[in-house]
Formats: sequence, C-alpha cells, structure tokens
Amino acid sequence: MQLTEEQLAVWRRDGSLIVPDVFPAESYLPALEAVERNAYGGLTYAEYRAKWGENPEGVQELYQKTPDMQRLAGPMGAAVHFPTGLPAVDRLIENKDYIDCLCQVLGTTEIRLGYGQIFFRDGLTDSRHSEYPWQGYHIDNGTNSQLPAHPDWERYNYVLSVIVLHDIEPDGAPMLVCPGSHRQLAVLFDRGGGRAGGLGVDDLREFEDLADPVPVTAKAGSIAFRSSYLVHAAQPFANKEKQRGWMGFNFHRAENGDWCHTTRPIPGWATPQYVEFVAGTTPRVRQLLGWPAPGDSYYTAESLERLACAYPDIDLKPYRDAMGR
Repeated sequence: MQLTEEQLAVWRRDGSLIVPDVFPAESYLPALEAVERNAYGGLTYAEYRAKWGENPEGVQELYQKTPDMQRLAGPMGAAVHFPTGLPAVDRLIENKDYIDCLCQVLGTTEIRLGYGQIFFRDGLTDSRHSEYPWQGYHIDNGTNSQLPAHPDWERYNYVLSVIVLHDIEPDGAPMLVCPGSHRQLAVLFDRGGGRAGGLGVDDLREFEDLADPVPVTAKAGSIAFRSSYLVHAAQPFANKEKQRGWMGFNFHRAENGDWCHTTRPIPGWATPQYVEFVAGTTPRVRQLLGWPAPGDSYYTAESLERLACAYPDIDLKPYRDAMGR
C-alpha cells in the first residue's frame, strides 16, 4: 500500500493524517474484543455497561484501585505496554500496509519502534481531560525524545500512529488537534520553552496564530498518524455511553534512535511476552525492534544457533537463506 501524493501533502501541511481501510475487520475486531476484556475486567463493553451502567459510583471505586499507568488501558486495565501478551493486539504491528505507510510518513525505510501502548477511555469513568476547552493543549515529543522540537520536523519528529479499533465519532471524545501547529512551535517556545521536548499550552486562547482545533474522528480499521510536534488535547465525552479505544505505536527514524527512547516502562527483553512475540513475528517487524535485516553479517551459523536458544520456536529460515548472498 502506498500513500497518495495528496495524502502526503496533507500530512506535511497538517501534521495529522487519517488513512482508512488499512486493517480488515478480521484483524481489528478480535483486537477490539481483547482490549475491551483487558480494560473491563474480562467483560466486553456491552457486558461492562450492562453490569455497571446503573452503578457509576461502584465502577469509580474499582477505577481508583487501578494503578495510574494501567488506567491508560481502561478502568480495570491489566496489560498496557507492547508487547501486551494479547496476541490479537500485538500482531497488529505485522500489517505490511501499515509498515509501508509508516515508512512514507517518516521518509525512510529504516524506522524503529519507540513505544507501543493500549489507550482506552470510557464515559463512565473518564477524567482524562481538562476542565475548560482551552486548557490541556500540549505536544507529546518529551514522552520519547530527549531533545526539544527541531525546526526540521520531518527529520527529527517521531510519529504517533493510532490503530483505530472501532468508529470514533464526534460525541465519543475524539482527540482535538491544531492542524499545522507542528510547524509553528517557535511561537510557543518564545513564550516559555519546554522540558526535554515536551511543551504545554496554558491557555490556547492566547495563541491566535494556531489553527482552531479539529476532532480526529475515524472509522474502524483506519490509522491516525500524528507528529510528535503537533499541539493537541483531550476532550470529555459528549455521550457518556461511549468508549474510545485504540492501539498506539510510536515510530522514529532509525538514525534518531540515540535520543528517541520512551520514558515509560515497557516489558523487558527477558519477559515471556516479549520472547514469545519476537519468536513468532516476522523479520520485518524484528527490524522495527532493532534487529539486523536478513543478510546482515551478524548472522552466522554460530549466531543463529544462539538465537535458537534465546528464542525457542523462532523460524530462522529467512536468515539462513540470506546468508552468503
């Protein structure tokens, strides 16, 4: 799959892009069920609403018992970070069209995964928004990058990519973004700077040069791309009976890997979910994680034996076939 010149022009202009129909229903529907059950204590969203819809105080008590980081995955969130250990969710990253689109928006085939996370909100418990509509605007760059935003945004930003698992509609708390603000950060830095690449806007009304915020609505199976330099904010649910959920992956150019490292905890290389995922995934996805490509001089008969011990059940045929080419 290749993005059109028109889509790439929108990306460069707005710092935000929706690409529809990248994931088929047989891919995103199992992932949606998995993240719902992960978010709602083993229940689907319909089951959760049936149980707790008339008792919001009770579910708020459960929500308060959930650790802060796990709340990002829902009111009773269990797994949050990639690899989650939820196969239907983790395997979303293997979609070839998705990777191709990422390479285009980053302008190179040499890209790396910085971070992956489930993000889920629901109308019964949600409080992840500011009190007033002009508050809460910020950029996310400091989450993964040690360095402040750079004027050459196409080279030094990273891309936040959202895999949309259900229709996100105007009353379902879609994210608000200021189109083009990724290219206007000099205006913001002149008024206060930012820590380690992060940048907050106390009052959006003071920044008349920025475009008015627009909601990021999308159909299930779409990808929503956003520059790490883009000014954005959360908003409350207009319809408290809705949820908003996705699987997000942050990617950067491989050449920026020295300073694009997540500040959030991720499962370690030795955890069972990481070992299982890496053993079962594709060589292309392993490259996203930093592995050399098949054909690299790293792969020798001896190194492949050691990989087989480190990652049981891994298919090493692509690496063997490429040796000596």
